[in-house]
Amino acid sequence: MTILLFALALAALVLGLQSYTRKHALEGLEAEMIPEDLLAEPGEPACLHLTVRNQTGWTRPQISLKLHLDPVFEIQDADYVQKDLMGKGRTVRYVTWLKPHQEASYQVEIRISKRGRYLLEPLYLSSGDFLGITEISRRMSRVQELVVPPREQGLPALDAAMGGFLGELSVNRFLYQDPILTAGYRPYTSQDPMRSISWKQSARGLGLVSKKYDSTTEPRVVVLVHADAPTEEQMPAVERCYSMARTVCRVLEEKAIIYRLAVNSTFDVLIHGALVVGSQWNKPLETGQGYGPEHFRRVLEILGRAAGQPAQSCERFCAEYFAPGTQDSCIMITTEPEERVRPCLPLAAGRSLLVLRPEEKTGREGTE
Repeated sequence: MTILLFALALAALVLGLQSYTRKHALEGLEAEMIPEDLLAEPGEPACLHLTVRNQTGWTRPQISLKLHLDPVFEIQDADYVQKDLMGKGRTVRYVTWLKPHQEASYQVEIRISKRGRYLLEPLYLSSGDFLGITEISRRMSRVQELVVPPREQGLPALDAAMGGFLGELSVNRFLYQDPILTAGYRPYTSQDPMRSISWKQSARGLGLVSKKYDSTTEPRVVVLVHADAPTEEQMPAVERCYSMARTVCRVLEEKAIIYRLAVNSTFDVLIHGALVVGSQWNKPLETGQGYGPEHFRRVLEILGRAAGQPAQSCERFCAEYFAPGTQDSCIMITTEPEERVRPCLPLAAGRSLLVLRPEEKTGREGTE
């Protein structure tokens, strides 16, 4: 009789625990997935950080994290990867147990070969009941994204064209500023180079202050990108334009030349809405004037997000982003014929224009 009562009590306890754990399987569990960086270089490893935490006061015997990845993502760690039967990607699954107030972290290394904006599916957290009969899952993270900028375009003709164009700019005067050319001072921003800081003015207790130079002596460049592909077969030319734009901006960065980039395209923007507001996604995006690591990151993000379809006509784009009277030189990267583009880009005296087209000879002109 005692044994029977004990068995009934044990069964009641097990059923109670089973019922409780089924209702509270995910209570006190938190999980998240965060990309190491928004930007992922094409073909280079990019890390996704997965973390799960047990915020309760008791041990959780079985917890699993599941992340489904589309076929476009190449996964390096095969030990925790399950291939979908329908061939629609792979699922990364980690199973662990956690002590009270303990957490576990994992890294998923992926590669993406093509330029573009890619969505990451949300992370799912699962935990079983007391008897392990059922598994309860919950979506834990919001949709994340990765932006893959274009590869650089390495062409001798491009190098030669850029070399000739840069030779027309007053690079030496910009690199070694004459003190008499300082027109004033302004608050330092992250886009300013360290050598532009006026330490004498900064020492007066107003924070970091940058020198403001006379814009007539400071060479500046506007980089415009207008790439159009009426058919799918012409998309490679659009991709080459974006690659050329990256190379051009990288050269300007190396020469410490102030520049502004504007790309005539619609854009894929989801989460990092600092780039756009409201309906602005359907208009060209541009950087401010500047150079430096943060400025170049902005360039790479815009080039990676570009969808490849113009948001405006070439004429309107040029008129809006290189208006008459602009005191800057211009580099135009386009799929359009050169004779159509040049009339849209009026130059001020002493400024230069370089037109770059994919896999074709480049044209350069200057004004006296």
